[in-house]
Amino acid sequence: MCAGNPSMELTPVIVIRDRGLNEGYFGTIIYSLLIHSRILPMEQSLEDQVLAVLAASPEGITARALRVALAQSVSQPTLWRLLDELRAKGLVAVEGKARATRYHASNGNRLAEIRSRRLHELAARTLIRHPERLERVRGRLRQLQAVNPHGARYHRQWQALIDGPTPELLRAMTEDSDSAAALRRESPFTVLVDKRDRARLFERLRAG
Repeated sequence: MCAGNPSMELTPVIVIRDRGLNEGYFGTIIYSLLIHSRILPMEQSLEDQVLAVLAASPEGITARALRVALAQSVSQPTLWRLLDELRAKGLVAVEGKARATRYHASNGNRLAEIRSRRLHELAARTLIRHPERLERVRGRLRQLQAVNPHGARYHRQWQALIDGPTPELLRAMTEDSDSAAALRRESPFTVLVDKRDRARLFERLRAG
């Protein structure tokens, strides 16, 4: 095998050259480099497979669904042990308990984004039940505008959404996108979620 490249191998080939009757025949050994037409990918480890499936599941995934999605057969105890190890490394976050448990690919920023979106989902449900509480949000937005001028771009976006159609506002609050995640970092809607609900949310969605 060729060092550093498992897809190549050196094969000896005998080449006979005719130098004429007086010089006779002699053989020269050369090596031809044969490159395989089919290069097999390096086999993914179980850990890499799990992280890839989680990364492709923004809403999280149950352990049962995760087992089905994996390319190789794995027992439930083995998968649970691996998920616990990944949680300890800060690579996986857990949401819910018992059979409702869902796993998310996570780092510190990703976990914060998931928590923020879940918090805004709670706030959105509150607004649906109590639309009059939007006035509290307007008051909180004025406070943010006064204390954090650097967030003016986000404040303007929230102001336009609050003054616009309710469906667009609710979608912006709960959407899973980079732009929505950035908007939620400077949000006035946290006033709609009390400390008890916030604590329950953080307990339900936890890291290692």
